[in-house]
Amino acid sequence: MEVTRLIERCRQGDADALGELYKAYAQKMRGVCRRYVSDEQVVDDVLHDAFVIIFTSFDRLRDSRKAESWMMSITRNVASKYKEHQKNLSFVPLEEVELFSLRQASLRAEQAAAETTTVRGVPLEEVMRLVDNLPEGYGKVFRLSVFEGMSHKEIADMLGIEPHSSSSQLARAKRILRKMMQQYWAAVLLLLLMPLTYLLLKKNETALPTHDKPEMAKQEESEDEHSSLPNESVEVQRQEPVKTIIDQAADSTTIVVAQEQVMTDTIANDTAKTLREVEIPHYDMAESLPDLPTISTNDEGKWSLELAYTGPFDELNRNNQPFSFKPRPSAAESLPGPSPSPIIPSSIDNWTDYAAYLVNHPDAVSAQTRSVIMRIALNNASAPGGDKILRKTHHQMPVTWSLALKYRLNHRFGLESGLSYSRLSSDFEMGTNGNTISEQQTIHYLGIPMKGIYNMYSRQRWGVYGSLGMTTEIPVHATLHSDFFVNGLYEASDKTTIRAPWQFSATFGLGLQYHLTPSIGFFAEPSMQYFIPMKSDVETYRTEHPFTFSLPVGIRFTW
Repeated sequence: MEVTRLIERCRQGDADALGELYKAYAQKMRGVCRRYVSDEQVVDDVLHDAFVIIFTSFDRLRDSRKAESWMMSITRNVASKYKEHQKNLSFVPLEEVELFSLRQASLRAEQAAAETTTVRGVPLEEVMRLVDNLPEGYGKVFRLSVFEGMSHKEIADMLGIEPHSSSSQLARAKRILRKMMQQYWAAVLLLLLMPLTYLLLKKNETALPTHDKPEMAKQEESEDEHSSLPNESVEVQRQEPVKTIIDQAADSTTIVVAQEQVMTDTIANDTAKTLREVEIPHYDMAESLPDLPTISTNDEGKWSLELAYTGPFDELNRNNQPFSFKPRPSAAESLPGPSPSPIIPSSIDNWTDYAAYLVNHPDAVSAQTRSVIMRIALNNASAPGGDKILRKTHHQMPVTWSLALKYRLNHRFGLESGLSYSRLSSDFEMGTNGNTISEQQTIHYLGIPMKGIYNMYSRQRWGVYGSLGMTTEIPVHATLHSDFFVNGLYEASDKTTIRAPWQFSATFGLGLQYHLTPSIGFFAEPSMQYFIPMKSDVETYRTEHPFTFSLPVGIRFTW
């Protein structure tokens, strides 16, 4: 009512009313301008132009109750046109270069002061850049809904789409933004590891031990020493063994050489005696097997620390699958009383029965959402052929970070254990024609892996190994966030905590490692996992896909 009266006074030309209107909405309109313009002085100019249009266009405002939305639309249009105009500019006048530099310096100072504002640990400036990289349709809906607080109906009227299409695009935009934020953190982690890798590399070069010279080098040195002697003495030393062999062969019985060489016992004895004096090369069968590092056992590191990341590269989607609610008795219904409680069905697979269940059990859902869910159930039940409850399911492959410590027992075998963190995300949607229940399920696990390692091959910079082990994962936090839409319009939301089961799995992997230095290596370990089914109603990617292929990648430090 105050806004309506204020607008009426403005229409009558009351200057005080115009000032009050500016004071009441200038800060909010300034926030709208900042979504499009980064220069604070330009923001003031755009805000001034927007209010000039507002003050001269009250005759176009049909409903005074929607004055705020009307003013936001005008401000947004002015800022958007300014941004499009800036994109078309290809030069900056020379006289404005100094002023522009001052503005940029001021803006950087303000941004540095505002860096403490983050979203899930990501600076707000970086989040805004990620929002700009969203697909055009998703980005518009996200800005209007999140930044400007518009409802899906208002967004639909502005963009010419259906309200349920707006809510669907918003959900997809949030999903894409979450993935982009995960990629941002992966890039930040790599940048943080690069200086550490460089320092370890320099330290390894300075502390690299000097080993004894190999036998071949000693022989070459010996030959070099002999080469310094006079030529005649060297020739005598080289001819003596040959002369001995010739003399021994001359004393032997006559040797007849043909296609088949026949020797007498005397010649065989003399030849065996001669061969004993000649050094015969030694060949080891072990040389035909894969070699391990040529460094000694005392110098080879027994401990290694590794950091690994496994990202989602697969999804599991199921559309319009039959679904049944499994109601549970509330605390009040479980208490004994004089009158029997209504019978609770074991499962409900249609909207009519679900609406009846909500009527008979008012404590089944929260009081804030009960009436909304009733309307959703009744609207779906009255739709032609829509009484059966169908659900769309979208499971994302888990995201996992792990930190493990490995101990080398010998050249071939090792043991590994550590700590892992996994996040499982799933989206569900039930209902049709804009009367839907949209759910987002998130489960956080902490795991303890135990592995046995077998080194198959290791030479120079490359290594191949196999792993076999078990992992125990404990749920630390699990939530289910529900959004309720009636006729395409957002009505309410609810967030509950769910009880996720413990998870046990067996893992087999084949790893490939590249040794950047003797102490630092990068690895990739394609693995197959089998997740043992647990008795639980909670559905995840693992319950629907117990055999899973994953590709952990990471860095390993050895000492």
